[in-house]
Amino acid sequence: MSAVLDVMGPRIQLLTDLSENRDYSLMKAEVPPGVIVPVHSHDDRETFVVLSGELEAFTNDSWRAVTAGETIDIPGNVKHAWRNASNETVTLLVASTAKMGEFFNEIGRPTDTVPPGPPAPEVLMHFVTVALAYGYWLGTPEDNASIGISLG
Repeated sequence: MSAVLDVMGPRIQLLTDLSENRDYSLMKAEVPPGVIVPVHSHDDRETFVVLSGELEAFTNDSWRAVTAGETIDIPGNVKHAWRNASNETVTLLVASTAKMGEFFNEIGRPTDTVPPGPPAPEVLMHFVTVALAYGYWLGTPEDNASIGISLG
């Protein structure tokens, strides 16, 4: 089993050995209270199963609560965002492509090396550079504001 990685707030642990399996990537994720994943899209399909807690998901132009036991499926190239507005960490299982697992491996940092507080500018720049290299779309501050997310 791989290390737990901080991927800009959420913590991800790959459960699939991508050196042996190229069909999919299965991950365990934790989203601490207050963490927001800004609006973005990618060609990778993602399916999220909430194991504990409640997360707010933005997809199809609206927000909805996703609670323990519920599944949300995000087809490729659909704009989506997440936020944990609760006081408890949300735990998820995430199924996606091997490419998405590789992306998290590339941008993630071992959780014990991540200082508290917002990411440093060079960490943000690395994230943006890698996301764009993978062909992912990242919403602008205006895109995020239009759905109720304030960046910075």
